[in-house]
Amino acid sequence: MEKIKAIIQRKPLLFFLISVGYLLVTGILKWNIHPNFGSITFLAGGLLGIFFLDIAEVFFALQPSPFRSIIFVGGLIIVSLFVITSSGSMLASGLVLSLFLSIILWQVGEWELHKNLTGWYRMIAGQVDTKIQQWILWGCLAIFLIETVIFIQ
Repeated sequence: MEKIKAIIQRKPLLFFLISVGYLLVTGILKWNIHPNFGSITFLAGGLLGIFFLDIAEVFFALQPSPFRSIIFVGGLIIVSLFVITSSGSMLASGLVLSLFLSIILWQVGEWELHKNLTGWYRMIAGQVDTKIQQWILWGCLAIFLIETVIFIQ
């Protein structure tokens, strides 16, 4: 029970509200005001996705977190594109879109604090210029928005 409490407490309220707002708006755009079973499973997957990486970090006690790396982001982009375009599972779509949003929110939060994402590039040999880090963050945001549009259609 303490681990569940820790997981909930470590998620900033603003991140949670943004994620839930995104899920609701995306669901409304996809299904208008006529929810069906798919919309319920999408929301369930999305709610799981909000806390999924936090659960993994707490449960496995991973330090530093392998989820906060550009390698994981690259893999998530590939998997999320596949899920959104091919799977047809609303649960999986909600999960990957919510995970992707969580990653972007983590990166934006770290950028606001440190003005760089150097910690996200620790698995890559060599230093990555902050301008390139910023462009990659913008690219991830663009891919996320494209995936959202694909999902809504």
